[in-house]
Amino acid sequence: MIDGILLIDKEEGITSYDVIRKLKKILPKGQKIGHAGTLDPFATGLLIVLLGRGTKLMEKFHQEEKVYIVTGEFGYATDTQDSTGTKISKAETSTPIPQSEIEAVIENYFKGKISQLPPSYSAKKINGQKAYTLAREGKEVILEKKDINIGEFQILKYDWPLVTFHARCSTGTYIRTLIDDLGKKLNSYATAISLRREQIGKFSVNSAVNSKDLDKVDLMECVLNLDDIKDE
Repeated sequence: MIDGILLIDKEEGITSYDVIRKLKKILPKGQKIGHAGTLDPFATGLLIVLLGRGTKLMEKFHQEEKVYIVTGEFGYATDTQDSTGTKISKAETSTPIPQSEIEAVIENYFKGKISQLPPSYSAKKINGQKAYTLAREGKEVILEKKDINIGEFQILKYDWPLVTFHARCSTGTYIRTLIDDLGKKLNSYATAISLRREQIGKFSVNSAVNSKDLDKVDLMECVLNLDDIKDE
C-alpha cells in the first residue's frame, strides 16, 4: 500500500474521477485512493490525489484556500454557467463595460465574506441525488446559499468581451458562479469559458504531473511523503 499524495495537472475534457480510474489501473491492486476537491470536466489544473493513509488528510485540504485563473466571456449566460452549456440569456447591448466599472463592482460586492448560491449543474446532493442529475432531467433544483470567502479577485487581462481574472478563495467556491454573478451585478451576463486551478494551500500545479502522462512516468518518484506534509 502506498501512502502519500500525488499532484496531478488535470487535462480538459475529463472528470476528476477519470483521473482516479486511470491511476487505479497503474497502482497496486487494492490501493486506497481519493482526491481532495473535484474539478469540472472543462476545467484544468491542480488535482490532489490522496493515497493510503493520505486519504485521512482530505479534511485538511478542504480547509485550504484555492487559487484559480478564469476567463469570462461577457454578453451571454448558459445553463451551466460555463462554455459547455446551452445559451439561455443574451445581453441587450454589446457595448463594452469599462474595466474600471468591473473593478469597482468586484471591490464592492465580491471581496471578503459573501453568500453564493451553488449552480444547478453541480455535484451538490439533493435528497441523495446530485443536482446536475436532476437538472439534466428537467426537474426542479432547490439549493441553499452558502457563505464563502474571496481573498483576491482581480483582473489579469481585459480584452472585451473576454476578461481574465485571478481568484483566491475558500473551499466550496464555484468560480463559474462567481463569473455568472459578476455579469448579473453589472446588468449583463458572463460565462466562464476557461478555468484553471493553480494552487491548493501551498501546493502548486507547477509541481504536478500532467494527467496525460500518468502511464509514462515513475509515479513512486512523484508521491509526496506524508511525513513531509502532515504538519504543514
